[in-house]
Formats: sequence, C-alpha cells, structure tokens
Amino acid sequence: MAGADAHTEPHSGQTTATNYWRLRYRVGDLEHYTEWTTAFPTVENRYEQYRRRPRISEVCIERLETVGGEPA
Repeated sequence: MAGADAHTEPHSGQTTATNYWRLRYRVGDLEHYTEWTTAFPTVENRYEQYRRRPRISEVCIERLETVGGEPA
C-alpha cells in the first residue's frame, strides 16, 4: 500500500497472535471457502474428506495469523 504510514515505534503492549484456519477448494469452475475458525482439527478433518471426493479439486488449508483481533 503506497499511501500507508509505516509504524516506526515498537509495540509497547503485550501481543497475542491467534491462528485462524479455513479450507479452500474448487468444484468445477467455482472456488469455495469455509469460514475462518481456530479449530484446526475440524479443518484438517474436512480436508481429508474433501480431497477424496471426485468432483472437488485444489483442496488447500489456509492459515491466517491475527494479532489482537478476529479476521475480517
């Protein structure tokens, strides 16, 4: 982002990073996404189920790390 100001000061507060996970997959020409969740075992289970289905392709687990909030 060209117009964004970079933060030069180090963050003084305590940060906690949270990992969110979702599944991305393709059915025909349409790309689908599950909702972001912190429950990785749920996403991993769906991944194992979806990758074996004949009409579903390009199954991928995506990770989003957030600091101090939920994904938008």
